[in-house]
Amino acid sequence: MNGYERIKANINFTGPDRIGLRFDRIENVSDVCRIFVLPPNNNRDKNKKYSVSKKVRPASGEYDEWGCLWESEDATGSDMGQVVNIPIDDWDNINDYNWPDPKAEGRFDGLEEALNDAEEKGLYVQLNSPQCIFERMHFLRGFEDTLMDCMCEPELIEEMAKNLANYQIGIIEEAARLGKGRIHCYDTTDDWGTQSNLMIPPEVFREIFKPQYKRVFDKAHECGMDVRLHTDGKINSILPDFIELGVDILNIHQPRLVGIDEVSEIAQGKICFEAAIDIQSTLPTGDLVKIEEEAKELCMKWATPMGGLIGVEYGYLSAIGTTKESMLYALEMFKKYGTFKGE
Repeated sequence: MNGYERIKANINFTGPDRIGLRFDRIENVSDVCRIFVLPPNNNRDKNKKYSVSKKVRPASGEYDEWGCLWESEDATGSDMGQVVNIPIDDWDNINDYNWPDPKAEGRFDGLEEALNDAEEKGLYVQLNSPQCIFERMHFLRGFEDTLMDCMCEPELIEEMAKNLANYQIGIIEEAARLGKGRIHCYDTTDDWGTQSNLMIPPEVFREIFKPQYKRVFDKAHECGMDVRLHTDGKINSILPDFIELGVDILNIHQPRLVGIDEVSEIAQGKICFEAAIDIQSTLPTGDLVKIEEEAKELCMKWATPMGGLIGVEYGYLSAIGTTKESMLYALEMFKKYGTFKGE
């Protein structure tokens, strides 16, 4: 099997030879090629060359195309920084806000070369368009105000969620037009959990946000793309909702936080997980026994004999206080326990 075939078999539970792997930054071992939505031509550093093959984040002190001012004390890129202004600080200003154009010129520069390279290597292509709805919403509105507005101004928040979903739908449509079926997956992010629960009540998530995710994910499926979603924190209460919405791959970096057994009971065999060895409670210890035990447990409880798991790295080692050696050991343990026998 090549990488594309292996990932598709894990997603569809059709009996791959092993779990998928994505350790491309640490060891150049990957069944996946990730490409990235770019800032448009009119919001670029004229001295830099841009390609979908390299993720672009605003440098500290820069505004992105959404009007968000970013600051970070980390020049290595392991900390994406934080937004320090509030572009939409008053609902009275919402009608004056200029929503970015998802089909603006330059968003997919270098796409043909990236797709040709991925096809030559037989890889599964994921298009990363981050900050799907909730994350971008609180970047624009401010975190505390967003949470309060979910409870006190639900109609306004719902309208904003629609506009943000419209942007992602436009990205998917343009990717489908330019990619002509060669982009296999729409890949996005929205962190929903704290260490102990959701940031908003589950019923509010279902009322305001779930319909907009459905619009976005349905468009991706309509365009022939799988859906990969990254979300961190204790998201157990809405995991069934993501399954219902048709998420094909769910990326989780903290398996111990959500509970390996609890998640297994909810979702084993219903969704393909993309899982790292826990970046909070396991990898930072450097304990090889714990890393091996967790890799084995994930392969047994989140995968099935017919697929359902992609083992992944966490690329920002210093941010979580771990070493390259620990990450490489995680890769070896995923290889050791991730071979399928079939049923």
